[in-house]
Amino acid sequence: MSNFQKPSIELIEPNWPAPKNVKAFFTSRNGGVSAGAYGGVDGFNGLNLGKHVGDSPYCVRKNREIVESLGCKDLRFLNQVHSSRVLEADEIISDAEDADASFTTKSNVGCVVMTADCLPILLCSKDGEIVCACHAGWKGLAAGVIQESVRKMRERLSSSAVEIMAWIGPCLDVENFVVQQDVKDIFFRSELAPFADKYFISDPKGFLLNFSGLASETLKLAGVNEVYDSGLSTYSDPARFYSYRRDKVTGRHGAVIYKQ
Repeated sequence: MSNFQKPSIELIEPNWPAPKNVKAFFTSRNGGVSAGAYGGVDGFNGLNLGKHVGDSPYCVRKNREIVESLGCKDLRFLNQVHSSRVLEADEIISDAEDADASFTTKSNVGCVVMTADCLPILLCSKDGEIVCACHAGWKGLAAGVIQESVRKMRERLSSSAVEIMAWIGPCLDVENFVVQQDVKDIFFRSELAPFADKYFISDPKGFLLNFSGLASETLKLAGVNEVYDSGLSTYSDPARFYSYRRDKVTGRHGAVIYKQ
């Protein structure tokens, strides 16, 4: 008799007071069928959701089915390109659609973004009418993906006064996010210029970027008054999270949000 046990799925749930009809979670690296660099910390049972990282297509498909079984069977994945392009979920015909955020007002349609250090940001209106998933790498953050996500949500509801809350999921922590002057210069040429400087901390290797801090203030300046940060580091917790900066070849997590 085999003692094999199905690996458990560890989900990170947002620490926010979202409406009861809004469901959201962030997947860890554990609980799937991927192996090797895409596996868990022991090299097995990884829940990699990224098709583009070199993992077996069969494993990725199975992992996505596992995530769908958690509650929403209509998940809309994107081909993320570090842009500010934001789509309504109905516009996503396949996961080859280039964009870095999606939103919907429909029930049981899941907006998904994948990350392995970048900022996963989940948003919803306080009345539960609209939800959005946003992928913000530093390039997308500088390009305005946060502002565009908020703008599209308000445009869809035909209200500039809609109250929105946001959750920032596990991402690269400031101690391990080393960037150079060229990255700082890009931010200083963007609309984030008035306040970005304080999030670049001088370091012998260049600058340390306080990624989540910069995103949090960007959200608030876009009119998102309630911002909740998981405070979790992908780089510093290899038992639970993939990290591109740490491992280079690695899997991708999913940040999922939908309304019932």
